[in-house]
Amino acid sequence: MRKGMTWDIRLENTQKSISLYSAKKIVQPVAMKERLQYLIQKYSEGKLELKEQIELSDLLSDEKNSHVEQFLHEDLKSRLETEITPNRDFKPTLDSVHHRIRLNENSKLIQFSFSKTFQRVAAILIIPLLLTFMGYIYTQSVKDTSISYAEIQCPLGVRTRFQLPDGSTGFLNSGSTLKYPVQFTAERSVELTGEAFFDVVHNKKIPFYVNTKNLNIKVLGTTFDVIANEDEKIEEIVLQTGKVDVSTKDGKKLASLLPDEQLILNIENQTFSKTEVIASQYTTWKEGKLVFRNENMQQVALRLSRWYNADVVVGDKLLDNYTFHATFIDEPLEEVLKLISITTPISYNEVKRTADSQGIYQKRKVVLRINKLKINQFK
Repeated sequence: MRKGMTWDIRLENTQKSISLYSAKKIVQPVAMKERLQYLIQKYSEGKLELKEQIELSDLLSDEKNSHVEQFLHEDLKSRLETEITPNRDFKPTLDSVHHRIRLNENSKLIQFSFSKTFQRVAAILIIPLLLTFMGYIYTQSVKDTSISYAEIQCPLGVRTRFQLPDGSTGFLNSGSTLKYPVQFTAERSVELTGEAFFDVVHNKKIPFYVNTKNLNIKVLGTTFDVIANEDEKIEEIVLQTGKVDVSTKDGKKLASLLPDEQLILNIENQTFSKTEVIASQYTTWKEGKLVFRNENMQQVALRLSRWYNADVVVGDKLLDNYTFHATFIDEPLEEVLKLISITTPISYNEVKRTADSQGIYQKRKVVLRINKLKINQFK
């Protein structure tokens, strides 16, 4: 089996998600409101079928339909009024279907219960192109100035689109959190845990900062991806367009990145490396695509782990010398592993999950190995 071998797999099964249902029909406002109420209520009860999920996705993502936006405003407002204790002083509103949050400067701490308030409108969570906001809005006193913050918590298994107060947009990946002031003033600064793609509005006078646990990233106007998962030993930045400056938390500049460059910080020893990459293959996750372009198997295992919230590891040193080329679109881990085992000399096995003393089970663990019986088929 020669080194540097590449396997080419393409699994782009998008037809099933396109042909199942289409909600692009002319619907009267009253009928649409009733239909939305029905679909949202059914989703909150966990009874929404796939066809209905697609219908709801189409309805919510239609920005030209003002009736949908008006319904979401009215519905959420009524739920907040009935489910939040009336003695709390708050004035939150929805700026658009994307749930852009604004808050009066004198607002007190407001804690929203997802299980009650937003679960009933949580159909939005299944729409990767719409913003889900969960968690809370709160105020913080800084130098006698009250600053209001919003925090977006993206649940596992979904991708969330967000819009910031300056018009910058982006996507938050599964299990990630983004914190930002509801109004930018002297600087534009956000805090990220997890993974996010940013498309920053250019403003030379007011730089934009993304702060992770270990890095500070300064940009003017650009598109880039940041990975800063708390349970990993590295943090990554991949630049698609523009330019960013990367520094440590104590202000030490590490590097400036140009398009198609990646910086990886080793958190344990505080060393970093900068390499050339194809940025698009690291940013297609926001479209539901998992793309590998001649990546080594260690990197493949890491990205599979992030994508599926699992622990995928390479259990055979022989795999270190091989690269992988594939494209998957919204496929479950089981299907990806089966396809890899069918089309390559790689086998896999799952480690039996065990629970700790509190009854909490470990992440799903998958080990990749060379299948020596199939090597000759792929020479």
